[in-house]
Amino acid sequence: MDWIRENKSLAAILGVILAATLGLGYVLFDAWSGYSETKESYLGLGSQIAGLKSSRLAPTEENLKAKKALVDEYAAVVNQVGGALVILQPSVQPIKDIEFQAKLKTKIAEARKAAGLSKMNLPADFAFGFDDYTAGLPKSAEAAAELSSFLDAVDELVRLFMKCGVASVDLLERSKLPQELDQAAQNAQRGVAVPAVLEKRQISVILTLDQGPLQLLISRLANPSDMPFFTSLRLLRVENEKQEGPLRAEVKLPEAPANPGGDSGAAVAATPDQAKPASDELKPPPPAPVDSVPVIGKERLKVRMEIDLVKFLDAAKGTAAQTPSR
Repeated sequence: MDWIRENKSLAAILGVILAATLGLGYVLFDAWSGYSETKESYLGLGSQIAGLKSSRLAPTEENLKAKKALVDEYAAVVNQVGGALVILQPSVQPIKDIEFQAKLKTKIAEARKAAGLSKMNLPADFAFGFDDYTAGLPKSAEAAAELSSFLDAVDELVRLFMKCGVASVDLLERSKLPQELDQAAQNAQRGVAVPAVLEKRQISVILTLDQGPLQLLISRLANPSDMPFFTSLRLLRVENEKQEGPLRAEVKLPEAPANPGGDSGAAVAATPDQAKPASDELKPPPPAPVDSVPVIGKERLKVRMEIDLVKFLDAAKGTAAQTPSR
């Protein structure tokens, strides 16, 4: 007590600090208690929500009407999107089998001419993958129409190769359409399930090109303004055109110029009377001789692509509406 009387100011400060510490401790304890209660309540509410989501709906008339309304709304949106996709894709035009063969030969000739102008190499037997029809005819008018649409898509793809700067098309193959197969094979391929909403037609290509054209090609495949047909890049494999580096004996340095930075004519010795006046111009030294050359990084790429041409069928307009609402 004597110390407090002698140090009243310091004792008052210490008292205030002690009171504030006790007050803050109480506030902290109260906040922590409230936090614990709120956390337990939140976790319990989350468990209840998860249980409600995983539980089955009660078989009441009200729930049945609500579910049917949601299913109908979802089906309408899906059918609207499917109908838009069918409209946006190029339509299949009827064509005779002889007309298709003439169209194929014309497309081949045009592609070879365009490839020559764009300096893109094509295989010697290039026929867009329709080799069977350069000398033969489709089985039916339906097959001719579908093949004609498929040919238009492959032709657009080859023209896209030219626009992107592909150096060479080493291989181009396509999948067979159901209309090209016999009836048994068609039934096995289509199956007997729910009507399909789309059909995938595969195109396999092996290209020789550089890195810039490859990036441009991949981006333009997904651009509707560059590729009017729906495409999906299913497989992409990239490797160097040359798997091994050059031998040391194959690497040659370029020859240095005979008179770097000098006059093209023969040098003439100047006499004292013909000596040129001194100049303040500073001339750069001649370049050092080349002592290194790049041996990797300049080779082109070999790229294998498997591209799906997606064709949306008429079932895409109304398949969702046939979905049961149970």
